[in-house]
Amino acid sequence: MRMFRFLATPLLGLGLLYLQGCSSWQINQLSTALPTAGPEETLKKLEEIDPSDRDRTQYLLNRGVLKLYSGDLDGSRQDLEQAKVIMSSLQAVSLTENFGALTANETLRSYTGTPSEQVLVHAMLAMGYLFSGNLDGARVEMLQANVTMSRLGERESVSGQLASVRFLAGLIYEMNGELDDALISYRSAHEIIKTRGEQVPDALATSLLNVSLRQNNDEEYEKHVAEFGRKASLPKANEGEWIVYYHDGVVTNKTEARLSVFEPKLRSLISVVVPQYPPSRYQPRRLSIKSGNGKVGAGTDVNSTEVIEMIERRAREDLADQSAKIMAAATVRAVAKYQMVKEAQKNGGGLGGLLANIAGVLSEQADVRSWNMLPSSIQVARTVAPLDSPVQIVGKGLALPPLNELGASRSRAVRYGVALVNSLNNRLLSYPPVKGIKSNEGQPNEQ
Repeated sequence: MRMFRFLATPLLGLGLLYLQGCSSWQINQLSTALPTAGPEETLKKLEEIDPSDRDRTQYLLNRGVLKLYSGDLDGSRQDLEQAKVIMSSLQAVSLTENFGALTANETLRSYTGTPSEQVLVHAMLAMGYLFSGNLDGARVEMLQANVTMSRLGERESVSGQLASVRFLAGLIYEMNGELDDALISYRSAHEIIKTRGEQVPDALATSLLNVSLRQNNDEEYEKHVAEFGRKASLPKANEGEWIVYYHDGVVTNKTEARLSVFEPKLRSLISVVVPQYPPSRYQPRRLSIKSGNGKVGAGTDVNSTEVIEMIERRAREDLADQSAKIMAAATVRAVAKYQMVKEAQKNGGGLGGLLANIAGVLSEQADVRSWNMLPSSIQVARTVAPLDSPVQIVGKGLALPPLNELGASRSRAVRYGVALVNSLNNRLLSYPPVKGIKSNEGQPNEQ
């Protein structure tokens, strides 16, 4: 009886682990297959899964982005909003879950999302509002994103600070005529990118130049002219702008790593299991955008999207920021399980020690959950186009309609269109919303 008492905790952990790990493992498998299966088919398979409560955030985040890519904007907003509420509520500490995480493994803790994911959920929601024609709803979501990034930025770190979200906020403010707030957001995006030592995309450079000029901020304007080596390019009276977002690839899944660590107090090597990201082989693929008369040559401008957020890097940075905490918790569990094995050997003999050791090893599992159906990179382009000319999305067989068909005119001071394209299918979302855009070509990507 004493042997069974000592084995009760690890055996219970194994049972909980089986129930807990099933749904997250299925979600991770679907993420791996997403580039081949596509959003629509992956969504069907995902909806066959009944996630555990602890995996529900991961499930909703992934289902929300798949619905966005599939054109179900209402469903996407509902899922992402639920995920956002759950993540916010889980900021409070659960003693029961923490006990399970410390005694069995980290997957017994509800998934709360990484700092980047807690910010990106606002961006995805804002896009859902925007492409539904609700600019005010998108603006409110960006205000919430600012609150989240301010909370995450309380310590001296760029953790949770996303240039792509600051840029989106700036764009929404600009379209809403709030140029002071737009310039502040564009500045923040620029500062984040420079702090990380990354390249400023042309779309952000154009935004900084144009808005600082329109605001008569001569000092800042001249500073940006010197940095980017060009002047502002404000649209003419017969022109407008398309801002095209491109979501390329699917972010890498986490994997497990089993390490041997020397524990001084035990004077022995112990085995710990931690999450890791394998080396990334991802190379961004740009999307070409053609405006003008539709033929390359005179009167035609060809532009390409550029990376504004490398999600592959943000995911790895978030994990690196948590690595010390994860290793410490894994070490505490390993020491406890080592001592449990010794006690089982003492009270249950060789068989008790063997069973306790097996239970301890099998119950230890790294938390490899993530929002793993996000794109590998978020790219953007800002293209000037005649009001009466369509814009071609090269390699997708898609055409954005002339802006004057969407309500833009010479008499309107602001003439913008925003579009979202992804590498997984040929669906296009736009603001103002455009119905009936279909692809004539089958090429999924543009190098």
